[in-house]
Amino acid sequence: MPEMAARTVRVEDLDSRTPSPVRALDLYAVLAAAALACVVCVGALLTGVALAPGAAAAAVAAAPVCAAFALALLWQRSRGEADDGLAWFTAGLTVALAAMALHLVALPEVSPGGGPLRTGTQSWSALFLLFHLAPGLGAAGGALGAPARWRWPATGAGVLVALLVAGDRLPLPVLTRSDGTFTAARLVGEWVVVAVMVACAGVWVLRVGRTPQAVRGWVAVALSLATYDLVLDALAGARFTPLWWGSLSLLVATYAVLALGLLRAALNQLRDLETYTSAELGRREGQLSTALTRTRQLLRCSEDLAQAVTPEEVATALAADIAAMTGLPRVAIVAEQEGGRLVALGTAGHGGELAAWAHRVDWAAPLPAPRSLLSGESVFLPTGQDVHERFPDLADTPLSTAQALAALPLVVRGEPIAVVVVWDVAPVDWTPTRRELLAGLAAQGGQALARARAFEEATAAATALQTSLLPSVLPQRAGLALAVRYAPGLPGPGNRSGGGVGGDWYDCVEVDDHRVALVVGDVMGKGLHAAAVMGQMRTTVRALTAIDPSPRVVLAALDRVTRDVSDDVITTVAYVLLDTDAGSAQVGRAGHLPPLLVGPDGSVRALEAGGSPPLGAPVQEWAQSEVEVPAGSLLVLYSAGLVESRRTGLEPGLGDLADAVAALAATGADVDRMAGAVMDRLVGAERDDDVTLLLVRLAGASLPAQGAPASAG
Repeated sequence: MPEMAARTVRVEDLDSRTPSPVRALDLYAVLAAAALACVVCVGALLTGVALAPGAAAAAVAAAPVCAAFALALLWQRSRGEADDGLAWFTAGLTVALAAMALHLVALPEVSPGGGPLRTGTQSWSALFLLFHLAPGLGAAGGALGAPARWRWPATGAGVLVALLVAGDRLPLPVLTRSDGTFTAARLVGEWVVVAVMVACAGVWVLRVGRTPQAVRGWVAVALSLATYDLVLDALAGARFTPLWWGSLSLLVATYAVLALGLLRAALNQLRDLETYTSAELGRREGQLSTALTRTRQLLRCSEDLAQAVTPEEVATALAADIAAMTGLPRVAIVAEQEGGRLVALGTAGHGGELAAWAHRVDWAAPLPAPRSLLSGESVFLPTGQDVHERFPDLADTPLSTAQALAALPLVVRGEPIAVVVVWDVAPVDWTPTRRELLAGLAAQGGQALARARAFEEATAAATALQTSLLPSVLPQRAGLALAVRYAPGLPGPGNRSGGGVGGDWYDCVEVDDHRVALVVGDVMGKGLHAAAVMGQMRTTVRALTAIDPSPRVVLAALDRVTRDVSDDVITTVAYVLLDTDAGSAQVGRAGHLPPLLVGPDGSVRALEAGGSPPLGAPVQEWAQSEVEVPAGSLLVLYSAGLVESRRTGLEPGLGDLADAVAALAATGADVDRMAGAVMDRLVGAERDDDVTLLLVRLAGASLPAQGAPASAG
């Protein structure tokens, strides 16, 4: 099995996206600061500060400018966050801005005639009350969950009311006298609006809480400042008094603070988002790198398991991959063997003490592996206390030092077949990601282990079948020496279709007193099917030699058997009918490599004559030829596995075989030693195809019988 590359990447949790940063405001503290600022402002104005009337126009003009800026910021924020509360406050601010604009152009200091709509003094005073009331009503509508579909009709109605008021289209009581003092009607109206504003601000504050997002907090501050503005205006009772100047200052402050607060919140949000985006990108790049590394590791684990053939190789590969991918140093794959005892199929992170101990443990013992297998449930214990409370019998085992442990059954088709046990001498946080990774590796390993066991079972069955079908001994006949070697293909990456058992077969059938039939065949493929076809071929040959042993007849019968068994089976056969008395042989080949004839003088000749296509191919007449086999000659029959190489093909191997048998024949060695020597020279340790070699030496009637048992190389 190829050596696995070392891996050092540990499991890191791929957490969910970090929430976007949110700037919160301590609303109570800001409201208290706003109230204190109002007190300081009023105190300063009561000291006798006097301002020119023209300053009032400038202040009144500044308020709608700030309001327009705040409205633009709020509009974008409410749309971006889909916040109905902010959207309703934005609607109220839209009405307030319209009323403020109409109030500004009707201001006597700006337009003595009341502006383009000829707004009168009472309408001008009513606009003042309207632009204070509208934001509060909008905030209350949002806080109380007013339907979003009402927002646009309410905004249109508010703007229409402002236009009707500005155009003196609505009957109004006297609100302001000609000397600038306020009538009782205006004062009552202002206190009513104050009450409404207090209620609206309270509802809003209750909705957003003490630490709302900054934008919602600044809305609450603006509502409170607007309320203070109205209170001071009502307390002043007339224009151009110190309290009235305080009211006007708070009017400007209301929207200036709102605009600056919203601007600051927007700038902070941009800065936070930039920082957050950069950090999130870096974090995601790290997670992506971890995920890609893990994906490569999982693919490598799949490759390791695909290359493993036996259950032990699968378990060893799985244990090594789990240790590398999780960073947990001690892993064991434990299964049950015959007799109800444990067996450690593969381990990582310790010596052989676990394997030696496992063989002495009963499968019903109260230990992690048996409990997990019997229950079919995974166990994750993060601390040593958890481990030893759950499994107190670990004290005298190789797991006695475990401070964290996990046991996961390898389940295939609903049945647990083994258990992965992972432990460490330090506590382990079994995060969901680590658990999922272990579960995925266990599932992958279970499938590979089941495949390896099925492979072993198929190999054992095919081997047993093939062994029973091949002759156990060769016939013993005077003047004839025989030796055979057979070696199944080794399991590996190039040979997985049913074990190392294939379709090579051989036989030596005594036809009569002076003739023997020598056969070597190859059924293409591996496993039980190839072995079964081979058995039918051998049975057919033995039956036909009693009737008509000539190559032409035997090959024709084998061809019919091949067609009856399967249309896609390809079979090759080399058949030699040797007459020991006449010193001759009839040769017939169906797609098989030609036998070699080594003469008494050491010459080597390939018996090319008598060749036909493989069995199952369309053939008009099967060919056969007759050759002379002098006393002392050596016949060599073999399968392609002896000479064929995936890298070099047939030609080099055929030449090596001819050289080997010629050299060995010249030494005078007996055929059994020659067969062993040929196998040693030509058969490599990494063969993936069956190898069959049959040697027959015709030595004359005076030579004693030299039959030999069949031998596996």
